[in-house]
Amino acid sequence: MAHHHHTHRSLARGRLRFIARRVFRSLIGYFVAIVCISALVNATMEATVRSQIVEAAQGAVFAAGKVASAEEVSAIKRDTVARLEKSFGLDKPRWVRILSRAWSVVRLDLGTSRSTMTNYPARSRLVVDIIKERIKPTLVLFASSTIVAIALGLWLGTGMAAKPGGRLDRGAGLVTMLVYGTPSWWLGTFFVLLFVYVIPIFKIGALRSPEAPAGLLAAALDYLSYLALPLITLVFIKLWSFAYMTRAMVVVPLQEDFVIAARGRGIPERAILTRHGLRTAAPGVMTMAAQAFAQAIGGDILLERVMTRPGLGSALFSALGVNDIPLITGIMAALTAIYCVTYALLDLSYGMLDPRIAYGSE
Repeated sequence: MAHHHHTHRSLARGRLRFIARRVFRSLIGYFVAIVCISALVNATMEATVRSQIVEAAQGAVFAAGKVASAEEVSAIKRDTVARLEKSFGLDKPRWVRILSRAWSVVRLDLGTSRSTMTNYPARSRLVVDIIKERIKPTLVLFASSTIVAIALGLWLGTGMAAKPGGRLDRGAGLVTMLVYGTPSWWLGTFFVLLFVYVIPIFKIGALRSPEAPAGLLAAALDYLSYLALPLITLVFIKLWSFAYMTRAMVVVPLQEDFVIAARGRGIPERAILTRHGLRTAAPGVMTMAAQAFAQAIGGDILLERVMTRPGLGSALFSALGVNDIPLITGIMAALTAIYCVTYALLDLSYGMLDPRIAYGSE
């Protein structure tokens, strides 16, 4: 009994160490990424600030009026530049300036946007408030599309694996080759032209109607009417690759001798697919889901702009158009955090699927 209790505590400590290591690695990775972002932001902002300082030094010479010599002009410019560089912190070493900005980002001290504000009634220009408002519809869109695409991909992929070379397998493989690699913005533009203008079925341009209908069900349906088209677009793009990858992971275990023996014993095909096919493919499916969500946040976020859906994507491209550095920095930091959290959860899920990893025998 004592030995069993000691073993249980050892396994618990191993799991906690596993979780702590993974979380620590994710935090380190996040901070390194933020430092890289801060270095790029500093280079951009400081180039602008230094040009403004040069103009201000020239203005100080004109403001001084008549000067006696070139040495006095140089002294005025030098003093003005030194004073302004100190006020902007440019007199400090570059690495100090970069780490200082990175620490500000980590503390969510992101400043004020000059191009975007939150919706009525707040009308806030604080970058933190803008991100809080815009990140919700972005997460809803990409999380729901990933879940739906994975679910349909598992169903279709197992069907393809059950009869390799059959009609379903060949047909889905053909569609996968046609759709795979198609940019989401291109397909999104095509769907907008087809299903908004030619055949007006869906709505775009907002999260809900200006005048929300009364009742919880009516409000939910109104929200879904705006979510439907970008959701269908993302699911249509990702479904086929998920199905093909599921098929590839499931079809190999189904050819094993013990599976053939199980069929000979009369075990239903559905039970064989679930017990031997999907269980073996579970780690791969988890990896597909995490990568799909993270890549969608990074690459397919342009779809929000195409369908004029207010989210992080629309805010980011608006900020890029007017060089709104504080908002760009904040959105990049938010996207980086989503990446790190997604892959940290994926890493932790491996420990749940394979206890040997969580118990320290990695």
